Amino acid sequence: DTAGLREGGDEVERLGIERTWRALEGADVALLVTDSVDGLTAGDREIVSRLPQGLARIHVLNKIDLTDKTPTIRSGDPPEVLVSAKTGAGMDLLRAMLLQAAGWEKSAENLFVARERHLRALVEASGHLAAAAVQQERWEFFAEELRLAQRALRGITGEFTADDLLGEIFSRFCIGK
Repeated sequence: DTAGLREGGDEVERLGIERTWRALEGADVALLVTDSVDGLTAGDREIVSRLPQGLARIHVLNKIDLTDKTPTIRSGDPPEVLVSAKTGAGMDLLRAMLLQAAGWEKSAENLFVARERHLRALVEASGHLAAAAVQQERWEFFAEELRLAQRALRGITGEFTADDLLGEIFSRFCIGK
């Protein structure tokens, strides 16, 4: 969830919009939420045309409580789900679509099937953590391996920055000159 993608606004909003476009480059799926009464506007179509190629999309038509429409999933490209955020109608359908887009497969064991990209990131992070474990006496190498592990994990979560990691390190250790 981000600032949105409309044009205009002040400098802070413009920076938020730029951040949203950068986040879309690393996203696995995009939810295009529109009003079910108005449908896709010209502005919505412009946004859709600028989305990264190959990015999975789900079109969420909200506010069905204002219409005679019922919660449903419509197949297509992109698939559509009709919901009401106000009443909660159709939210279970949206959750199911998101789980499917994330690679969730309900099997006899109820296992989560991770995307190959996630598995590669975990293997890479594990390698950097193992390298960090043998560098504990050399703080600069230890910190660098942790930074590289964090960067690999960020490929999955996109949440924790290198500055956050350094803040954690410095808050827990007394590192002198």
